[in-house]
Amino acid sequence: MPALVRLGLAGLFAISCLVVISRLWLESLQTHPVALTKLTVPAGSAASDVLKAIDPTLSARERALVFSLYPQFTHLQQGNYAFTAGTTVLSALSKIHRGEAIVERLTIPEGITADELFARVSDHPALVGVLTVENDRWLPLGRNWISHEGAFLAETYLWQQELSKDALLEKAHLSLLDALEAAWTAADPIVHSILQSPYELLILASIVEKETALAVERPRIAGVFLERLKRKMRLQTDPTVIYGLGERFDGNLTRKHLREKTAYNTYRIDGLPPTPIALVGPDALDAVAHPEMTGELYFVADGRGGHVFSRTLEAHNANVRKYQLKQ
Repeated sequence: MPALVRLGLAGLFAISCLVVISRLWLESLQTHPVALTKLTVPAGSAASDVLKAIDPTLSARERALVFSLYPQFTHLQQGNYAFTAGTTVLSALSKIHRGEAIVERLTIPEGITADELFARVSDHPALVGVLTVENDRWLPLGRNWISHEGAFLAETYLWQQELSKDALLEKAHLSLLDALEAAWTAADPIVHSILQSPYELLILASIVEKETALAVERPRIAGVFLERLKRKMRLQTDPTVIYGLGERFDGNLTRKHLREKTAYNTYRIDGLPPTPIALVGPDALDAVAHPEMTGELYFVADGRGGHVFSRTLEAHNANVRKYQLKQ
């Protein structure tokens, strides 16, 4: 057999062996499980570094070969990823390529204070960075805000990519501004005749938020407070007094507390308190923007989670005796 033919056959044999080896390697890659169950992919991560974290046994040359066979996997999205048992290397790369990261969430409950929100944000394990709060104030808040109270919308926030604590608060603040502007713009004419600004609407919404957990009652309670403001009557609402007491409040609201003059004691001051007293959700803003004003001026808790409303002081006192004093 001529030498040239033998050389050609040897070359074909070598190529065949290489094809077989490559096919076996590729098949093993398609079934090889990832080496971890969770992975954080920071912004700007190199695809080769991500693949190395997924499968540390692959050499740099093998990783390069993977991306030559699957060039789409060079484009990976940041986020936190979770892999179930048996997830293969290629499946994991595909998941990161599509951006199927873990959905993180933070729910801001209606009626909590901004300080309580700061604590929740600081303790959230999926939020990065340091919260820039100094002297109990979130520093990025605009100077036109008297207080950080009420400056964030009570809502559930979702994210997949890395998010800082300050960025989450900024998202909540911008959401509040949008919701407040929408509520003020669409508010009933009677509301604009009583309240002077969107901020006053926010203050009153925070009081409504603290007075009832029943969504169906919010417009009616808002109507009571707006009617009282319209008639130049004091609001006389316990939640504002409690807020003004701060850490001094031990759960027992006394007559002495009601007589104490603070900026938030609506038994002693005219009109609204200077700032909101809690964080509000969209429903409370909507309730103040579109109140049920029926001439009612009073309400008292009925002991079942709701309230009984009345138009006269005589009827209100009778309701107090019936539902609170049990007489």
